[in-house]
Amino acid sequence: MPPDATGRRVRTGAELRRLRGTAGLSGEQVARALGWSQSKVSRIEGGVHRITVNDVAGLIDLYGVGGDVRAELLAATAADSGEGAWIVRTGGAPSPRSTAAAPQPVTARIRHHQPVVLPDLLQTREYARSVINAAGGDDPDAVAEGRMRHQEILTTANGPQYDVVLDARALLLAAAPVDLIRDQILSLAIRAQRLPRLDLRVIPLGRPSATFSPVGFTLYDFRAPDSPSVVCVESPTAESYFATPEDLQRYATLFTALRDVALPDVESVRYLRSLASDVERYLGNPALCANE
Repeated sequence: MPPDATGRRVRTGAELRRLRGTAGLSGEQVARALGWSQSKVSRIEGGVHRITVNDVAGLIDLYGVGGDVRAELLAATAADSGEGAWIVRTGGAPSPRSTAAAPQPVTARIRHHQPVVLPDLLQTREYARSVINAAGGDDPDAVAEGRMRHQEILTTANGPQYDVVLDARALLLAAAPVDLIRDQILSLAIRAQRLPRLDLRVIPLGRPSATFSPVGFTLYDFRAPDSPSVVCVESPTAESYFATPEDLQRYATLFTALRDVALPDVESVRYLRSLASDVERYLGNPALCANE
């Protein structure tokens, strides 16, 4: 067992206990929902029971935990069990009922690349509702509200540095009315200027590049010294996590290469404002998006 495994397990258990309280669930209710004994829940929360990634995934799904908190708890658990990569199945969008209401500054830095859809942390409420509805999510209003609360980590004290590289094609996803897409793009430009810990870069439509990623990915660097960094790659039914030094270096290198392809921060803001003013042309003529 690594020398810090017991301390990491105790800290993970304490955080799971806090999240259960935030969700308004008793230990007995959790045990019943997951088909466990109540004593197993108590041992996990006390840090005296070795837990698996699947155990933690079941708990945080029940509590509605998403984003960086979810990634940290899974990464800490995997480090305890010696796993360098793992897959966690998901049932769709996280439940909105709990932890988004109490954002925690668990990360020091988040690096996010998205070629398809805007990150949750940058969506407007109306745009989020439309995207969730288009994806067939349950209760779009509640999930969108949860995303708005989670976005508080970008403005709260000790929040993370958030570095984002967006492919402009993600900005033109026709999953919302044109006016909402325009407002969303303008919101990105405003946030990029106003949020000091947000570094937003955009890869313009048609920009030549020898580097690309067919999927979005997120690198999390956590504040706690015993929480290893991790990469998350999402799909509609599962999240794949990678924590080996080799995997982390590969994704970090890819992120840096994509950032180099993107426009600098000030030029990205200008590009966003220009794109917003002409969004109808692109959405009305999809061929232009490929040939610009």
